[in-house]
Amino acid sequence: MDQGTRRLERTSELLKALASAARLGIVLELSSAPRCVHDLTERVGTSQSATSQHLRVLRNLRLVEGRRQGREVIYQLTDEHVGRIVADALQHVTERTDDR
Repeated sequence: MDQGTRRLERTSELLKALASAARLGIVLELSSAPRCVHDLTERVGTSQSATSQHLRVLRNLRLVEGRRQGREVIYQLTDEHVGRIVADALQHVTERTDDR
């Protein structure tokens, strides 16, 4: 597989990971500040188990990382680009379009 094809595959993996409303919400929340699972659960509106599973998907693609702080793990985005991708996508779908 050539380098161009590999980049397209990796981009596809990124977009697949973001193809969940809950994961989009998690990325949006983390783009404003690092948060623990409990905070993400409350803000995104998913169960703690579901939030943890979504974080695992995002961690496996190295989109988020966690650091232990006492008994909690605080998650943050590994790269601000991911937050911008989600913010741009939200802006795109909320823009007013002209009726033609």
